[in-house]
Amino acid sequence: MQRVIFLLPIAAGLAMCATAAGAVTVGDATQLILAGEYEECVDLAAAEIARGVQFEPWRHVKAEAELTLGRYADALDTVEEGMAAYPRSLRMRLWAREAYLFNNRTEAAEDQSRQMAEIVRLHPRQLSSPPERLALGEFLLLEGVDARQVLEYCFDPVTKSLPEFADGHFAAAQLAIDKYDNRLASETLLAAPESVRSSPKYHYLLARAFAADDPERAADALDAALAINPRHVDSLLMLTENLIDGEKYEDADKMLQRVLAINPQQPRALAYAAVLAHLAGDAQRAAEFRTTALGSWADNPEVDYTIGAKLSDKYRFAEGAAHQRRALAMDRDYVPARIQLAQDLLRLGQEQEGWQLVHDVAAVDGYNVVAHNLSTLHDAIDDYRVLQNEDFRLRMVRHEAAVYGDRVLELLAEARDALCEKYDVELRDPVVVDIYTSKNDFAVRTFGIPGADGFLGVCFGNVITANSPAALGETRANWEAVLWHEFCHVVTLHKSKNKMPRWLSEGISVYEELQRDRAWGQQMTPAYREMILGGEMARLSELSSMFLAPKSPLHLQFAYFESACAVQFLVDKRGLEAVKAILDDLADDVSINEALIRHAGPLEDLDRDFRDAMLRQAGELGSDLDWTKPPESTADRPAELTEWVNENPDNFYSLVNQAQAMARAGDWQGVLEPAQRLRDEYPEFVGNDGPYSLLARAYRELGQSEKERETLEAWSQRDGEAMDAYLRLIELARAEDEWPAVYANAKRILAVDPLTPAPHRYLSEAAEQLDKPHDAIAAYQALLEFDTVDRVDAHYRLARLFDEQASADRARRHLLLALEEAPRFLAAHRLLLKLTEAGSTDGDQRAPDDGRPDASPTAPETDDTQATTTP
Repeated sequence: MQRVIFLLPIAAGLAMCATAAGAVTVGDATQLILAGEYEECVDLAAAEIARGVQFEPWRHVKAEAELTLGRYADALDTVEEGMAAYPRSLRMRLWAREAYLFNNRTEAAEDQSRQMAEIVRLHPRQLSSPPERLALGEFLLLEGVDARQVLEYCFDPVTKSLPEFADGHFAAAQLAIDKYDNRLASETLLAAPESVRSSPKYHYLLARAFAADDPERAADALDAALAINPRHVDSLLMLTENLIDGEKYEDADKMLQRVLAINPQQPRALAYAAVLAHLAGDAQRAAEFRTTALGSWADNPEVDYTIGAKLSDKYRFAEGAAHQRRALAMDRDYVPARIQLAQDLLRLGQEQEGWQLVHDVAAVDGYNVVAHNLSTLHDAIDDYRVLQNEDFRLRMVRHEAAVYGDRVLELLAEARDALCEKYDVELRDPVVVDIYTSKNDFAVRTFGIPGADGFLGVCFGNVITANSPAALGETRANWEAVLWHEFCHVVTLHKSKNKMPRWLSEGISVYEELQRDRAWGQQMTPAYREMILGGEMARLSELSSMFLAPKSPLHLQFAYFESACAVQFLVDKRGLEAVKAILDDLADDVSINEALIRHAGPLEDLDRDFRDAMLRQAGELGSDLDWTKPPESTADRPAELTEWVNENPDNFYSLVNQAQAMARAGDWQGVLEPAQRLRDEYPEFVGNDGPYSLLARAYRELGQSEKERETLEAWSQRDGEAMDAYLRLIELARAEDEWPAVYANAKRILAVDPLTPAPHRYLSEAAEQLDKPHDAIAAYQALLEFDTVDRVDAHYRLARLFDEQASADRARRHLLLALEEAPRFLAAHRLLLKLTEAGSTDGDQRAPDDGRPDASPTAPETDDTQATTTP
C-alpha cells in the first residue's frame, strides 16, 4: 500500500462549509441521524438530491445513513454519484472507500486510497476547511502516518480554531482511544463546549474513555448516549460487550437483536453473536455467524479481531490468538489484531513471538500506548533473574530472587503437588511466574497499561503475574497466600480449559486459600454482614455480575468472599467431586447453569438455599450483639458518643469504642472486659484495631505473659498479616529459648515481608538450634543480600553449616569471604585449617554459583588475635 509521508501546513484560517439556503438543510438530516432516524434521513437526502440540490454534504449524510442501515449497494450508488460531482473531495472518497469495502470490492477501495494520495499531492490548498482537514487526518492514519503528527497538524487545529465543530473533538478522542490513551480522550471530550454534547457519539466516546478506570461513569455516559439516540449502534454494541463481560448472555443476545434490527449485516454485532455461540459451546453456529459477518466484506479484519479479543477477555487465549491470526491473514498491518495477538501470546507463555510482535508494533505505531508500555517493560525485565526447574519458570529482580526466590519455588511446588492431585489435573508445561517490584510494571505486563490498583496477582492459565511486597509500599499482603490463590487458578483453568465463569474461578481459589491456612482467604466481617442482610448479595446463578463494575473496592472484595462462600456451599451440599464434575462439564462446553443443574440441583433451589445459608452465616456473626450503628450526630460530638456507648453496653460498635477508649487512657484492666466480649462473640475479628491486639497489649501491661502469648497465637492463627503479633511472639519465644515458636513466626513474617533482614536472622538462628541446616543455610544466604548485616558472621556460620553437611569446598569459600573482611578472625582460621588438613569432600571441586562474588584467592593472615566480629 502506498504510504503518504508528508503533512500539510496549517492553513491561516479554517471556515465552515456553508449550506444551501432553503427550508430543508443538511442540519435537519444530521439531526435525524443523531436521533437514530436513519431511514428518514435517507429519504430526506434522496429527495433533496433528486431535486437537484448541488451541495456535497447531502451525499455524505445519505451515505452515512445507508451504511448504518446495511444498505451497502445503495451507499455505493450514492458515493459514486458524489465522486462524479465532487472528484477532489477527500471526505467523499473516504465514504467511497468504506462503501467499496462493504460491497466486497477491495481493489476499488484501494484505488480510492491512491486517488486520495493524488488529491493530497496535487491540490493541498483545497484541504483547509474543517471537514476536509479532518478527512485528511483520517486518510493519513489509514496510510500509516504517525498518529501524534495527525493529531497535531490535522485534528488539534480544528478543535482550537473552531471548538463548536463537534467532529473535530470526536476525531481527536477516537484517535486517542484507538491508541489506548484514554486519559487524553477523556480530557479532549470534557474540554469540548456544551453544544458538542448533544450528540450520542460524544457520550459513547466518553464511555469508551472511562470504561477501564471508572465503569460507573462510563455506564452513565452510555445511558446519556442512548437517551439521545436509542438506536445508536456503537452504544448498543458497547452495552452488548458489557453484558457479555458480566456473563449475562441472554441479555446480550437481546441487545444484539436491537442492533441487527437496524442493520442485519452489522459485522461487529454478528461477531459478538459468534462469541455468544462460542461461549455456549456451539462451534457450528459460531462459524455461521462469522461467515455472515464477513458476507459483505470478506476480508474485514475487525470481525476476527472482535471475536478473538472477547474470547481472550474470557481467558480463552489460544482461541483468541487463532482469531487474531485469521484477522492478520486478511490484513497483516491491522494493528489492533497485532497488539492483541502479542498480548495473547505473552499470556500463553509464548514469549519469544509475543515480545517480537510488541516491538514490531511499537516500531510502526509509536503512539500505541500498550505497545510502548510493553516494549519499555521488556527492556527493563531483561535484567531480571530467572529461576527455573521442570515445573516452573520464575522471573524476579535479582535481589529479590536471591532473598526469597527459592521460597517461592518451594511454595509453588507444594501448591502443585496438593492442588493438581486434588483436582485430578496434569500440567504438561512449566508454569511461568513473573513477580514485579513496581505496580506499574505489573499492570503493564498484565493489562498493557498502568493502573491495576487492587490487584495483587493475576493468572492467565499457564502464566502468573504478581506484585512483590516491594511494590505494595505500606500495604501488607501475604505473598504466599497470593501465589497459592493464583496457582489454584492454573489448576482450575486447566481443568475447565479456561471456560469457567469468574465467580467459580475466584471462589475456588479463595476456598483453597482457607483450606491451606485459615489465616488466609476471607472471613465474614461486619461490612459483609451488613451487605448480606441489606440485600446486596447476588444469586448463586448470577454471581459473576458482582465482578462487573463493582461500586467500590469493598464491593469487589465482597464478590470474592461471596464466591468462596458459594464454593463452600456446593462442597457442603454435594461434595468436592461435584465441583470437579462441574469443571469437567465446562471443559466440554456445557454452560455453567446446566452444569450446576446436573451436579448440584435446580437453579431455583440452589439460589434459595444459598441465600438462606448466607443469611444464616451473617446472622450468626456476633448473634448476641446489637449491630445498630451509632447516630451520625455523634461523629463529631465525643460527649454524645460516650453517652450513647454507656447506654448500649451490648452493642458491637459500643464495645469497640469502649475497649479502644480504655486503651488510649492506659486503663488496661478496663480493656479486658469489652475486648474479651468482642473476641468471644466475634472470634475472627482481627487486625491491629481488633480485640486480640488490645487484649495482648493489656495482658502485657498487666504482666500476664502467658495470657499475652495465648492471645497473640490465637490472633496469628486467624490473620495472615499480623506482623505485630508475629514479632512479639518471637520476642517472647527467644527470651525462653522456645525455638520452634521463633522458627514458625519467622516464617510467618517472611510470608508477608521477606525484604527486611530481621526475619531471616530469626529464622537462621532458630533453624540452627532446631538442626534444620537447609533452612539455616537459606536464611544466612538471604542475609548476605542486605547491606546492614554482619557479613563476617553470616559467612562464618554458613561455613560451619556447610562443613557439617560435608560440603568442604562451599565451607572453604565462605571462610575465605569471612577472612577477606576480618583477616584476624581466629575461629575462621581454625576451621579453615581443619578443612585444609581434611582435604576436599565435595564431589564437585567448583564453588557453587549462588550469585555471589568468588572468594579472594589471596591467603588470609594467620594470627591468634581475636576477630573483630565474634561468631
